[in-house]
Amino acid sequence: MTASTHKLTVSRLTKRFGDLEVLRGINVDIDRGQFVSIVGPSGCGKTTFLRIVGGLEHSDSGEARIDGRVIDGPGTDRGFVFQQDNLLPWRDVVSNTEIGPEINGKLGPEQRARTKKLLELVGLRGFESYYPRQLSGGMRQRVNLARALAVDPDLLLMDEPFSALDAQTREIMQTELSRIWEEGKKTVLFVTHQIDEAVYLSDRVLVFGRRPGRVSEDITIDLPRPRPLDIKRTPAFVAYVEHIWKLIENDVRVSVLEEHVG
Repeated sequence: MTASTHKLTVSRLTKRFGDLEVLRGINVDIDRGQFVSIVGPSGCGKTTFLRIVGGLEHSDSGEARIDGRVIDGPGTDRGFVFQQDNLLPWRDVVSNTEIGPEINGKLGPEQRARTKKLLELVGLRGFESYYPRQLSGGMRQRVNLARALAVDPDLLLMDEPFSALDAQTREIMQTELSRIWEEGKKTVLFVTHQIDEAVYLSDRVLVFGRRPGRVSEDITIDLPRPRPLDIKRTPAFVAYVEHIWKLIENDVRVSVLEEHVG
């Protein structure tokens, strides 16, 4: 596979916070249109890695590149979806979705037409004039996703976006995200604690080891798409989940014990 297929290239990435080494020597290539998830124990640097790729943190050594360009700060080529939606309560669904284009001075008729299509894509047609307080948690995250897509990013960065949702809503949002990804084929980097969520959504799962975070295994998920929810009950799916759990089980136990001792 040639280098030209890589949307994101990360080389020898290391990060410290004072004396604490959070990431060590991360090397990752992600191809255009791939959906890649990161799993690992708490404190292994998953979110820090995502923030470096997003330009919100700087590495101490190594580098991350998008289409060959070194990442040295935030940019409209990346869109963020965080755990908390952070919607502005005084703005309705449409105006929350259009914050990015508005800030960038691109809020014209073409963008307004695109916003309408995006809201249809995420299943919010008919809710354009609703305010955040009138929406369920799942609907708010749909707005959050539409807002990230509104800037038409090359790379979508998602940091545990469904962790605050109840189990049933979370599963529905997984199917919706998978559908949206199938339609647009954005390159996605997705952080989650849920192994089954990572396997269900992804082309690849990067397993991070306990701090300092490093890629202990890069697993290709060879399951057919589109994926119905009942694929989670198939032997092939269960085998992926069990394999990943065995890779991180000891690290998770150690991390939990450290948290309780602390």
